[in-house]
Amino acid sequence: MKNILYVEDDAINALVMTKLLKSVFNVAHVFDGETCMHHVEEKPFDAILMDINLGKGKMDGVQTLHKLRAIPRLNAMPVIAVTSYALPEDRERFLQEGFDAYMSKPVDRAELIALLARVLSL
Repeated sequence: MKNILYVEDDAINALVMTKLLKSVFNVAHVFDGETCMHHVEEKPFDAILMDINLGKGKMDGVQTLHKLRAIPRLNAMPVIAVTSYALPEDRERFLQEGFDAYMSKPVDRAELIALLARVLSL
């Protein structure tokens, strides 16, 4: 089973996402970008689902992505923006920032699993 890290500051969203994916992936959750950086140093993940607005954290999802991309061994790890920013220009903006894919909330389970399968080449 592939290991997914979900970076999300809202506990309810994190619980829902974990329940949606737990039958297909091992899902770990962290609340902020700083903790994300620690987790990827300690454990290998196959992909990251990244919220953009991380509330009280020091970094938002875009800043966290840029820090991840600065680490050579993590540069190729798929990072997917999962966000409430849902306008067409938001999708393009996040893809231009360097995310591998984008999905707006609320997520559809089948679409999310298909997206993860595609970025993970399953």
